[in-house]
Amino acid sequence: MLLVKLALRNLTRHKRRVIAIAIILAIGIAVYLTLDSLMLGLTQMSFDNLINLETGHLQVVKQKYWPEREDLELENLIVWESKLSEKIKNQQTVKAVVPQLKFAAKLNNGIDELPITGYGLDIDQAAQVFQLKKYIVAGSYFTDSNYQAILGKKLADLMELKVGDYLTLLVKTAEETFNTIDAEIVALVNTQNPKVNSNYVYVPLNIAQNALDVDNKISQVIVRLKYEEEVEETIKQLKKQTIMQEKELAVHSWRDSAESVIAMSKAQNIETGFMMGIILIIAAIGIVNTVILSALERTKEIGMMKALGFKKKEIILIFMIEAAGIGVLGGIIGLLLSGVGVYYLTTVGINLSALLGEQTFGLPVIGHLYGIYAPWHFGFIFISGIILSVLASIPPAYWAAKKDPVKAIRS
Repeated sequence: MLLVKLALRNLTRHKRRVIAIAIILAIGIAVYLTLDSLMLGLTQMSFDNLINLETGHLQVVKQKYWPEREDLELENLIVWESKLSEKIKNQQTVKAVVPQLKFAAKLNNGIDELPITGYGLDIDQAAQVFQLKKYIVAGSYFTDSNYQAILGKKLADLMELKVGDYLTLLVKTAEETFNTIDAEIVALVNTQNPKVNSNYVYVPLNIAQNALDVDNKISQVIVRLKYEEEVEETIKQLKKQTIMQEKELAVHSWRDSAESVIAMSKAQNIETGFMMGIILIIAAIGIVNTVILSALERTKEIGMMKALGFKKKEIILIFMIEAAGIGVLGGIIGLLLSGVGVYYLTTVGINLSALLGEQTFGLPVIGHLYGIYAPWHFGFIFISGIILSVLASIPPAYWAAKKDPVKAIRS
């Protein structure tokens, strides 16, 4: 207890110096936690956009289809039949499934032509798997399986199309002949996924199958689960099904389609951590200087303490407690500043469109971004700040404690 009292008394001797170092540490903590909240929100939003608008939780495909899936070739397709549908739906973890036919096409408005990605969907089941309905800004969802189409508002604006207009999709069939899909635009969507807004056109599955001459075939089955945590367990259960082996099918998690997003997220986390590291190193240098200056100013006092019987480790401990005090003060200030920043991000958020315009940096994110509050990150950083402060104080504290008491008193 005596050592703690001595350490606290020493902290109050040079308040300005202590507060200055604590503020440097606080800035590092505040910057890291605020950016961490932003990155967590950005990552989660990216994942949600993929799951809710593109991949679902799982994708069932032909084994040979997956490596070439980006080519949008009408090869290695699945024959869609009720037996396969029931086997997937009967899994307790599955909420809904939708058969999907993905194809390359050129969108024509009668004047201009633009390459796009087409999706043939079972319109009823798609509403249970994807959240297209949520983002409709004009028109209404498919009413039947006739020649109707839904596309992104940005794509429609680019091609000068609106609800009620007819569009033409130029496609190449499975037999390598050309065909067209003429459909009425029934709805425009404005989602938080830039690909959906600017590159996708949705039509009923039967219309796409007929135009592409693939009979009852699909490119993939999109599966939505009741809970995201059940992805790995569901994959294991589906792989055990005999029909999966007979049809040479593979099951892929949504993460398999999000590799680039995950890699970019990790890179951003490393960048944030690097910034945090630089600020903490500056704070550590400040703590080292503080301990050295304190030791130089208290040389006689240290000599007297050693003459009175204080052991070297007790003197070192006093300096360590002082450094811990700076760490606690900096941590508290940092948490308060972080709390303000994170509260703003989680309640008000940031309008990415206003901030970045059309730039997405490869992430499937656009619109309003909200941060995420991660309590354990706050606790971890607070404790880390204290530990860093204590560790930074040990070398100069050891240097101060090993002084000869007689020489120290005479100086």
